[in-house]
Amino acid sequence: MRHLIIKNVGPIKSIDVELCRFNFIIGPQSSGKSTIAKVMSTCEWIEKEVATTLDSEIIGDGEAFRILIEKFHKMYGYFVPDSYIEYDTDVIKLKYENGNLKISLNDDAQYTRQKISYIPAERNMVTLPELDGFEFKSTNLKSFLFDWWRAREAYTPDNKTEVLSLGYKYCYDKKRSENRDRILHSNGVTYDISLSDSSSGLQSITPLYVMLQYYSDQYFREYDIRSSYKDDTKLNKMRKALMEKYILRPIKKDFKVSEIKGIIDEFNNRLNMMDEGARTLYESYQNAMTRLTVPDRITYIIEEPEQNLFPDAQIQLINYILHQCTSERKHCCTITTHSPYILFALNNCIMGGIVGNDVPEKTKKTIQSNTAWISPDLVSIYEVQNGGLVRVQDEDGLLEDNYLNKSYKALSSEYLRLLQHYETKAED
Repeated sequence: MRHLIIKNVGPIKSIDVELCRFNFIIGPQSSGKSTIAKVMSTCEWIEKEVATTLDSEIIGDGEAFRILIEKFHKMYGYFVPDSYIEYDTDVIKLKYENGNLKISLNDDAQYTRQKISYIPAERNMVTLPELDGFEFKSTNLKSFLFDWWRAREAYTPDNKTEVLSLGYKYCYDKKRSENRDRILHSNGVTYDISLSDSSSGLQSITPLYVMLQYYSDQYFREYDIRSSYKDDTKLNKMRKALMEKYILRPIKKDFKVSEIKGIIDEFNNRLNMMDEGARTLYESYQNAMTRLTVPDRITYIIEEPEQNLFPDAQIQLINYILHQCTSERKHCCTITTHSPYILFALNNCIMGGIVGNDVPEKTKKTIQSNTAWISPDLVSIYEVQNGGLVRVQDEDGLLEDNYLNKSYKALSSEYLRLLQHYETKAED
C-alpha cells in the first residue's frame, strides 16, 4: 500500500491517490505530471533512507524537506505556506504541513532495499561531450548521469547491445579519447558514429534503453555493497541500529551504554558454543542487514519516454519497459506521458493480462512476441485535470474509450465536415 496526497504544490491543487506497482500519469503539458512524479520519487527516497538507517529524523525538519525537493528536482517557487504532502506506506508515514515535517517509522515493517532511478526528460544531455569533467550540483540530472555512466560500462565493443528492433547497436568504447558512446548499424558495416552525432530520437531512446536493460537485471548480479557505501559512517550507523534492534534489546530491553560491551561479549561466547537462541538472534540480524543493504528491485520514474520517437518505436519501447519490469524481481515504474500510442499499447498489454489463458496457445505466442501482458490490478492510469487527478480506467482496468478516442473523434469529425464541403465543391 502506497498512499500519496499533494496539495498546493506548483500546478497541483489537490490529489489523493493510491499508487500501484505501475503508474501512468497523463495530461497536457505543464499540467503537473512531473510535479507529482518528483514529489513521489522524493518520498520514496526518504522512505528508503529512513528504513535503511532506522532513523525517522534523517531529514531534519520541514525546511530541509522543502529544500531537498527544490534543489534535487529544480522546483524552486513551487511551495507556498499551505503546501501539503502526505505519503503513507506499510513502512513510513510522512506528513509535510504548514512548513513542518513529521516522519514515523513502522518498527514491524520488513522493508527490502530498492534502487530508485529517476530518468528525466532531459536525458539526451548525456550525449554532450562538454559533460566530461563538469561539476554538477546534486540534482536528479546528476543522479541520472551517474547511473548512466555506470550502465554504459557494461556495453563494450565486444558486448554491443541491439536497441529494440530499430536496426542499430550501442556500445561504449573507453579506448577512444573522445566520442566513446557509439552507434553502429546492426550489420556492423554501414555506419559507426558517435551517439552525439545521431538523430534526436536515438539520443533520447538509447540512454533510456541501456539503463532499463542494465538496471533491471545485470546491476543486481554485479551489486557491490562497498561501491554503494563510499561513506562508511552511514553503513556503520546501520549496523549499530540493527545490532541494537535484533541483538541488544532482545537480550536486555533496557540496557545501559556501559553494558553494551559485556552483552556483546556474552553473546559472542554463546555463539561460539552454538547456543540456539544466540544463533537465532544472529540470523535475524544478518537477514536484516542483507535486506537493507542489498537491493532486490528497482523503481523507475520515467518522464515522457516517447520523446522524438516514431510511433512504432514508442510502442516497442513501452512493451519493452513493461517486459523488463514484470520480471520475478517485481520492479516498479511510474511514467508521465502525452503519447496516445503509448496509451494504446498499454491498453493492449492490460487486455492481454485480462484474457490471459483464454487465448489459444498458437495465437498467444504470436501476440506475446510483441506485447508484455500485465494484470490490470497492477496498473493505475490517471489524467491531470485542473490541478487534480482523475482515474481514466473502466471497471476492468482498461482505459476508457472516451479518453482514448476523443482526440481522434474530434479530428475525424473535422475531416468529415471538410470532406463534405470538398465533395460538394467537386460536384460544382
